[in-house]
Amino acid sequence: MCALYGPKRRPQEFGFGPPDTHLVANDATETIKGYAFGGQLLFEIPALCKGTGGDDWRFNSADTPPGLYKLGAIYNDIVKVGMNPEFDRTLRSFGWISYDMIELESQEIKHGRAGIMLHGGGSGCGWPGAWQPRQRLYATFGCVRCHNIDLRDKILPRYKQGTVYLSVYQD
Repeated sequence: MCALYGPKRRPQEFGFGPPDTHLVANDATETIKGYAFGGQLLFEIPALCKGTGGDDWRFNSADTPPGLYKLGAIYNDIVKVGMNPEFDRTLRSFGWISYDMIELESQEIKHGRAGIMLHGGGSGCGWPGAWQPRQRLYATFGCVRCHNIDLRDKILPRYKQGTVYLSVYQD
């Protein structure tokens, strides 16, 4: 088993408390586990932290840089356009919902990266395949990709309740 690189800091250092959520993305297992403040496992969902540009997360378009993030602005496109929208390149790429990932350890800027998100979709799925509830999880340009329905049904309710922190672990 190979070593995992992950956050150097913990959500507690940034005010983590009830009713916040801690998501743990693991590149090796291709999952995200969601935990309540008290440590209770809330869910485990498929997730991909792989980049189209290779495994070296220090480069653009490569794997998601390991470290601690919190979810920032939300782009809830399914609410705006509904379940049967016409083709749109952005909808195909990012799916139903996308969240800005705010770096808390300078893990993006340190490597000249920016704009990393947690999102669904997938251009490789075609249209309307990228808009399906459980679309195929294709590599991104460095973001974390989940199924559209998991972003809506698992992460969105936690986002509405409190701050959502995301730890990314890379192999």
